[in-house]
Amino acid sequence: MDAHDHPEHAPKFQAYINVFVALMIFTLASFGAYKILGQGPSSMWIILAISVAKATLVALIFMHLKFDWPNLYCIVIPVCVMAVMVMIVLLPDIVLSWRQ
Repeated sequence: MDAHDHPEHAPKFQAYINVFVALMIFTLASFGAYKILGQGPSSMWIILAISVAKATLVALIFMHLKFDWPNLYCIVIPVCVMAVMVMIVLLPDIVLSWRQ
């Protein structure tokens, strides 16, 4: 299934441009927060919040998660189950290695 098969499920070119402009504005805002507030916890938290907003925009639009969210469950759930299984399987080795 391709984005060309279902054009209503793909972002428009204007959405890419809007996200690009938003990323530029967020980047300038993070530099501004650093210049105005300097190094400190307040600028760190502002820059962190801006970074989370930028990552969310990139994930939703450029990675098409906004449009393919139901398909993501087929990937995320098995990976989470496998991660828990690996931890359970490796736990005895981790515990026993501390005794040596």
